[in-house]
Amino acid sequence: MQLMDGSVVELDHNSKDLILKSLIDMSSKALRVLGFAYKDNPPQFETYNGHEDHPGHALLLDPANYPSIESNLIFAGMAGIRDPPRPEVHQAIEDCREAGIRVMVITGDNKNTAEAICREIGVFGYNEDFNSRSLTGKEFMELRDPKSHLRQNGGLLFSRAEPRHKQEIVRLLKEDGEVVAMTGDGVNDAPALKLADIGIAMGITGTEVAKEASDMVLADDNFSTIVAAVGEGRSIYNNMKAFIRQRYNEETTQEK
Repeated sequence: MQLMDGSVVELDHNSKDLILKSLIDMSSKALRVLGFAYKDNPPQFETYNGHEDHPGHALLLDPANYPSIESNLIFAGMAGIRDPPRPEVHQAIEDCREAGIRVMVITGDNKNTAEAICREIGVFGYNEDFNSRSLTGKEFMELRDPKSHLRQNGGLLFSRAEPRHKQEIVRLLKEDGEVVAMTGDGVNDAPALKLADIGIAMGITGTEVAKEASDMVLADDNFSTIVAAVGEGRSIYNNMKAFIRQRYNEETTQEK
């Protein structure tokens, strides 16, 4: 571990505990935490300059070498990055709740970070006990009855989620008769987007693969736009029903 004065000391248990405590503290404040480490003068890369003809270049291209290259690193520090949610997201989630739409957050983020963000945007209340509604993807897959978990009222959070976890969540919800809308932007989201009743890709940050797998592309990458679209869709549906009912009544009256 490198100290502030540049000296390097052994990373002992006390230092590890302090680092983990800082990690938990930062992630509980909705910060995404990056750890930095380096390897001091690995012999095979001492003269490496990025050229393809250097022997070290071939080592970097072979994943089999990564464990040895990335071992015995020197920890240099951490940085917390804040990605603040849009101001309108909190109200959009409240609108979903009032409209009978359940919001489930599926993310690859650290569990503490994801829980802090969910409190901030209103998926969970600040004083709410949400332990039973916040699981990692691995924990969810190990449940004996995952459908019961998905049937809980209120918002749900799945952190450290992998693509297969997303697919399984969508599949189980559909099996239970739910109409599922899934949002995503990356290549890894494509299978779940394709499986959902309505796949929604991000138009600005979304990959072409995600857009191709989706039914709808969100031009402004704004969650509140989805809520507005649902409201418009319901209004159109209700107007169509009213029009058909009116026409039916008119035809019935004329026949009499």
